Amino acid sequence: MKLHIFNPGHDIMLANDSSMMTLPHAAQELKMNLGWIPALWASDNDYVLVDDVIFAEKAARRFSKRIANVNFVMRSRALYNLFEEVVPWGWDRETLKDALIYSNYDKVPDWVWSGRIRELSSRENTVRLLPEIRQGIEHLTVGEAYYIQDVALCQQMLNDFSRIVFKSPWSSSGRGVRFANTKLTDSEAGWIKRVIKQQGGVMAEPHYRKVKDFAMEFEALADGNVKYCGLSLFNTSSSAYTGSVLATEEVKRQMLRPYMTDELFDLLVERMEKVLTRFVDQQYEGPLGVDMMIVPRTSAQGFLIHPCVEVNMRRTMGHVALALTPPKGEWPMMMQIVKDVNYRLKVSRYYYDEPLKTE
Repeated sequence: MKLHIFNPGHDIMLANDSSMMTLPHAAQELKMNLGWIPALWASDNDYVLVDDVIFAEKAARRFSKRIANVNFVMRSRALYNLFEEVVPWGWDRETLKDALIYSNYDKVPDWVWSGRIRELSSRENTVRLLPEIRQGIEHLTVGEAYYIQDVALCQQMLNDFSRIVFKSPWSSSGRGVRFANTKLTDSEAGWIKRVIKQQGGVMAEPHYRKVKDFAMEFEALADGNVKYCGLSLFNTSSSAYTGSVLATEEVKRQMLRPYMTDELFDLLVERMEKVLTRFVDQQYEGPLGVDMMIVPRTSAQGFLIHPCVEVNMRRTMGHVALALTPPKGEWPMMMQIVKDVNYRLKVSRYYYDEPLKTE
């Protein structure tokens, strides 16, 4: 039996590298309100750990045709050592504790014990991955990333590029990101100093004029290979996730064709599988996603692809969107997390500004 856990505070836990912290109220509320969503990718008779069974059953009812026949359960001594496998949204020190409670320690993978997942989750990895991914297709792609451990070097980068995005190596969606222009302000310099002190360094990347966000979703398999799962088209606001398109793979590919050829897309899928297989190196098993973006060319018409904005070594909202892919022939929908009284998963019609062939 498997026990699934939705832990949206995962990135915050990695940033603090601790299991002895209290999550922000918003993360706790998100966990309580959306704790049921593993039912979208779980199998029949699996278990899902939630804060309130009655609330979870009611929230999941709106997606009754799409979810598995799971058992919602709350924390209880009756569950101790009951499960063959614990499957969290993302692995960190807190979910390791849960795995040791609800499963036998010998069922926990070695790579969870080692803490290697935190290293794999650092944004610093884009410094190495970007040149590998872009090799030979530099004329079709864009992207540079630097790991800096000195504030003075950050100012030097601003002198060279004028506009820079600074990122902490670990942070949750929409956080840990600062945009700087020409000269560092006292506030920006202070933030960079704190990040360097707490996390060892700071990421610096040229600020690109983004046209569109997208991602490729993958699965790291037990045999060591990383395989492509599907395309994710999503929206952001101030670097924070705001929603995903729900459509078949072909319809989503059609939405990208104004910006990139099918040949380039297929080449990137093939290359990403190979690069990620080497990168993961059998030190992780489970879902992961790579955020990308479309950037306009500066000296000619057309677009360039930024093929690795960051790697998320966990399940992503893109994977959730894949689990809600509508049947062939149905019009695309938009999936969002909205907040009124509670957080909830909302699916509504997606209005696209170009004609779509719905197969």
